[in-house]
Amino acid sequence: MKVLQHMDKIERLEALRSRLDPLEDFELWFWAGMTAGTHAVNAALHQSGATVAEEAFATQPGAYLVPQADGTLLAAFRPLGDVLHVGRPKVEVPVSEDVAAMMHQMEIIEHYRDPCLREGLQPTQAIAAECDAALRRCLQLLATCLTEGRA
Repeated sequence: MKVLQHMDKIERLEALRSRLDPLEDFELWFWAGMTAGTHAVNAALHQSGATVAEEAFATQPGAYLVPQADGTLLAAFRPLGDVLHVGRPKVEVPVSEDVAAMMHQMEIIEHYRDPCLREGLQPTQAIAAECDAALRRCLQLLATCLTEGRA
């Protein structure tokens, strides 16, 4: 995807999260936040030139769906464009301190994915607050990268 597409997705995911209760709707709230943060990391990676920004949608590491002129999507292997999660796939080029900090914030969030969504750990207000703070910091770092023209 391209930076503006990532920004649009972040905006829509944040609008969704604002309508959800972090505890009552934790799973949906969490996935929306984690996805928004991943879009933020991808936008920063594209802005910095660390990854390719193009009209292609990641399905698995290295595998993309590429829009065709007739409106269909064609499966294709492509160079690294969008990461699916921080570290999947690994970005092989050096990244700036801001991008590394964004990735660290996403690791904080993803630390709760399996325990809370797959293993039965009951989410608490503290967990929701930690995830929300990490996402806020990730989005702040993205805004700085974009307004200062660096990433």
